[in-house]
Amino acid sequence: MSSIALNYVMTLLARREYSEFELRNKMQEKAFSEEEIENTLSFCQQKNWQNDKRFAENYIHARSQRGYGVNRIKQELRQLKGISNEVIDEALWETTVDWQSLTLSVLRKKFPNYEQKQTPKMKQKIWQYMLSHGFYSEDFADLIGSTPEEDF
Repeated sequence: MSSIALNYVMTLLARREYSEFELRNKMQEKAFSEEEIENTLSFCQQKNWQNDKRFAENYIHARSQRGYGVNRIKQELRQLKGISNEVIDEALWETTVDWQSLTLSVLRKKFPNYEQKQTPKMKQKIWQYMLSHGFYSEDFADLIGSTPEEDF
């Protein structure tokens, strides 16, 4: 393991948490050899300087604070950050995020009149927004007001 590679990784980790996948990509961009990358990352993991589970926990907390639901966060962790499903599930299991109240607060903030009767177009807009932000439909479907046509 070269000191240059270790210094590079330590500089990155000093600023924020990174997943192993992100660090590997950054090191490849800097043209470090595969052996250097492997040795440096395993050393950092042995010292617990880099930990995918800790990264996932922090990421879940940060993204939920920004109003994103569990589906979106899981997808981002898997596809963008390279975290395994097992680590994601473990981090989600241990999280203290109240997904029900988060769903309700996002609905209240984005659509203050969500409890009132909605036109089909508005109802569709609410559904698209909530689904695209990673919320389960069963968590918000009953909260949205009925359309005027449903009263007949």
